[in-house]
Amino acid sequence: MREPYYARSANASGKKETLACHAQRASKLCGEFLRPISYSEIGTVLGGLHDFGKASDRFAEVLEGKRVHVNHAYPGAALAYWRYGQKETARMLATVIAAHHSYLDSNCIIRLKELMQGTGSGYDEEGNLFSLFGMTEMKEALEAFQAENPRLIGIKIPKLILEEDAVANMLLARFLLSALVDADYSASAEHFQPDYLKTHTGPALDSEDALGRLLQIRTEKQKNSTSSPALNALRDQLFEDCLHAAELPPGLYTLTAPTGLGKTLSLLAFAAKHCIKYRKMRRIILILPYLAIMEQNVRDYRKIFPELLELHSAAVLDEKAGFLAERWASSCIITTNVGFFEPLFSARPTDCRHLHQLAGSVIVLDEAQSLPSDLLEATLRTVHLLCTQYSCTVVFSTATQPSFQHLPGLEWKPTEIVPDPERLFQATRRVTYDWRIDEQVPYRRIAKELISHRQGCVIVNLRAHAKKLFRILEEIVSDAESEGIFYLTSDLCGAHRIKVLESIKERLAEGKCCYLVASQCIEAGVDLDFPIIFRALAPLESIIQAAGRCNRNGDGADGEVIVFLPEEEHLYPPGAYYQRAALCVKTLASRHPIDCFNLKHIEEYYEILYSNGDGDKEKLKKALEERDYRKVQEVYRLIEAKGVRVIVPWKDNMELFDSLQEEYGKNGLTRDLIRRATLLTVSSFAEDKVKECCIPLFFRTYGRENEVQTDWYLLENQKCYHPKLGLDFGVLETFDGIF
Repeated sequence: MREPYYARSANASGKKETLACHAQRASKLCGEFLRPISYSEIGTVLGGLHDFGKASDRFAEVLEGKRVHVNHAYPGAALAYWRYGQKETARMLATVIAAHHSYLDSNCIIRLKELMQGTGSGYDEEGNLFSLFGMTEMKEALEAFQAENPRLIGIKIPKLILEEDAVANMLLARFLLSALVDADYSASAEHFQPDYLKTHTGPALDSEDALGRLLQIRTEKQKNSTSSPALNALRDQLFEDCLHAAELPPGLYTLTAPTGLGKTLSLLAFAAKHCIKYRKMRRIILILPYLAIMEQNVRDYRKIFPELLELHSAAVLDEKAGFLAERWASSCIITTNVGFFEPLFSARPTDCRHLHQLAGSVIVLDEAQSLPSDLLEATLRTVHLLCTQYSCTVVFSTATQPSFQHLPGLEWKPTEIVPDPERLFQATRRVTYDWRIDEQVPYRRIAKELISHRQGCVIVNLRAHAKKLFRILEEIVSDAESEGIFYLTSDLCGAHRIKVLESIKERLAEGKCCYLVASQCIEAGVDLDFPIIFRALAPLESIIQAAGRCNRNGDGADGEVIVFLPEEEHLYPPGAYYQRAALCVKTLASRHPIDCFNLKHIEEYYEILYSNGDGDKEKLKKALEERDYRKVQEVYRLIEAKGVRVIVPWKDNMELFDSLQEEYGKNGLTRDLIRRATLLTVSSFAEDKVKECCIPLFFRTYGRENEVQTDWYLLENQKCYHPKLGLDFGVLETFDGIF
């Protein structure tokens, strides 16, 4: 054994970091990070013991460049298990410490016992040598470690609140791992960059300032509104309801209100006022279901929260935002369902690092109906825990509030923000519904009926259907009005979608001919206002969301929503839920005429839906039962297939495309290039066509000869990016390649 032991190699000043210094700093930070959930003593121990395994000759040889593949985490985990009595709390501490450089594994205790006893191979399951092995080595290292860190050994800790529920215990493990990983990474970074935490932490939340800006924006909107006085009065009432509810205690809330009532501003008012009332609330987190609606909302949110941090796959982050994104260390964050929920079920330290930041947050989940049905039980139990165990307030907002209380075995008793949501729905009857779902209707008939109106929109379930209908419209619309035909699906890159939406809004406002064919991507949060909507049969929540794009401002005669059954062989996207939910609509219609403004009818729909469902997917149930962190991470996927990403040559932004192409030629695919390319990126499930027609992009490691495969591609041939249809491989009958 040698002394002193070091944790880190030399920094720019030539100074190496001692193990004692690192352990003490990580201990202090981890304790601070866990204080919001009242486990600061636990954090002190986790941070103090996590790198105990570096008190060894084997790890010293790693720093000297003489050895690789040494596991220093397991000895620290074994020490925690040994010192704290091998009780359930000790098992949790050991599991978390063992994971801080690998992944959470509840079966690690078996290997920790072998490590202490000196039995087995002396290697972990990935072939890494334990830095300490056997009780003799452990005791010698402990003696040296204790001499340098007398305050870190034998700290009394509270008993963790552990439950029989696997979801609760596994979530606690992830929160503890989060604090440990953040403390470890931050303490390590400070050795090389002393101001690391200062540059990687945003300013504290200023709720009063945010609410002041919000009220100014509201006043401006009131002055400039072209909506009917009755509709504006309802919007004002919803806003006041949210301000009033913000005074209520932290917990679980729902906001049930029709589309077009300004829920976005009202929700932000609730969040800001709630943070003023309850000072322990540290940040506001806004969750949107789809990237397609992110672009529009971010511009509105940033007027209220200038420090807004975007955390999603399409976010373009500058250096400062990139630093904050590493730790979610911002006062206001906007992310997606995937970005928020999947880390709560992950086993990886990098995924979990930010979770401790969620404690004491106001979390606003917009379009709550978008959560996948086969993950609902685990997701909602986790949300409930965030409220009861982690000091969060969570708001589920939607015009079609799911009746989660009908899910078997789930406790779901939120507080509704709106005192009388039924009154709001009855007062906002701006559309009539025409249900044509008894027999199939060809798209050509729908197209002809659409163009009998001056303006209208058709929303279908599949992109192939959208393209077919668009082509029919091109055939039957006169040349003079062809400029008024629009197509909007996720085949369009972000910059293209923004441009299309702007053009549609202009034509609608000017009363010009305007026909839109779209997929579900416009149903949530997209501010369009058509006099008539045709909606292919879909889940009831999708139909009602589509209706929110019809007569949105209530400033004329009632709009019309026609629900029809397309005459097509394939009617629904892959996956069991969509078709099952659409058939539940037919079941409801067979019982009585559907009134989408009657909340009892919406609840009845969800009751039919949930009673016919199978609950969470069996693989997830089994993984939770076995407390298998990695399996849970594998099966908890909000989006089963994410496709491949294609950077496209959209004609209105060729300068950026050419720049990206040139940059790739020099440096290969880089994180900066991906950030810059987000507005020109399309996700495609036509993987075979993409591989046939696009250039695969690679990360380069050590020059061109060492390239790492990715799911990113670049489309050179402009013919495959249609000026209206976006990414469209069908335009080429033959394709000889682009290399």
